[in-house]
Amino acid sequence: MIDTKTGLRNMECFIEDLKRELVRARERKNRTTLLLVEVDDRINADESSKGSSFEEVSIHLSEILRNNDSIYRIAKNRFAAILPTTYEAGGEAAALRLKRLIPKKIAERLHIPCSLLVGVLSIDPQEIMDHTKLLDALEKDLFRDQDSQKLDFDLIKREPKKEKTRHVVILGIKSQELDVVASILSLKDCEVHFTGSREKGLNALRGQRKGVLIVDPDISLESRLETCKKIRSNRELHDTYIICLHKNSNLVSGIANLFELADEVLPVDIGIDQIVRSILAGFRVMDLKKEISKIPMLLDILDFIGRASHQLNQPLQIIIGKIEILLLNAKEDGNTYSTLKEIRKQALRTADINQKISRLVKHDI
Repeated sequence: MIDTKTGLRNMECFIEDLKRELVRARERKNRTTLLLVEVDDRINADESSKGSSFEEVSIHLSEILRNNDSIYRIAKNRFAAILPTTYEAGGEAAALRLKRLIPKKIAERLHIPCSLLVGVLSIDPQEIMDHTKLLDALEKDLFRDQDSQKLDFDLIKREPKKEKTRHVVILGIKSQELDVVASILSLKDCEVHFTGSREKGLNALRGQRKGVLIVDPDISLESRLETCKKIRSNRELHDTYIICLHKNSNLVSGIANLFELADEVLPVDIGIDQIVRSILAGFRVMDLKKEISKIPMLLDILDFIGRASHQLNQPLQIIIGKIEILLLNAKEDGNTYSTLKEIRKQALRTADINQKISRLVKHDI
């Protein structure tokens, strides 16, 4: 029977196809993985929107899963899929893709919230049981996924508020414009400090991974230069992003040195929005510097993985070669022969994974 709304086969077809797949899996000694997908039908939407969401889920299931995977609508808000010749890891990866992509696509198209629960069951061809027991086990895994999502949500709710990691020090007189700047920054996960004392300002930035210093234009040029020099010569403050505000648009004697020491020199009347943008750009620059600093270490790790993969290749080839010799001398109807075939299969699978790792680390990064 076909579900008229989604065009998918129903529960009866699923059971019949599952029985046939179990026979094939037993004959070919391949693992089969089942998925049970449940759409949250408690969403705040009318019945027509809910119906559309179920149809959308069926469409995206077909798009995301493989061509040789079979998909069924077995209840109003439940779908099932048979994934032939698939290990449990492949089923878990498919479930993760479904839970990540389908709610996003439905939210974009229908503008309604949607969440999925996915049960995964990998069937060992040597331990195939009655299909009703398999369905019970699959439903239990669906409930396990539900409990896991609830636990994740509870942990998020209990998670303590993170301390603000972005610090801004405004050094100088508290003007109305800079007070507005401070208010805007506090809404953008920044901790803002106002101070007229240079030492207090530098102490507030000392030890902070991300810090921006704004120097008020009423501070003398000599004092601003001295502050910048002190920051650049201090290991704890060296990476601080410095923005100096100045009143005159024309360059005056000595201000060229300020351009060399500060990251930005802005006219004080440039506007509140531009000052805020410059500060946030400073934080992005610091984030980028941090990521760039990781590249040498990551390249060293990739080099180590590449060498380890190369070293692993030789013993794998020896193991596979020895097994081939043992298979030639073993009786085909004996337990030893079937055990050796299984070992060879897993060794070849390991060699394939190792080859993928080798190709990955050789990729032009």
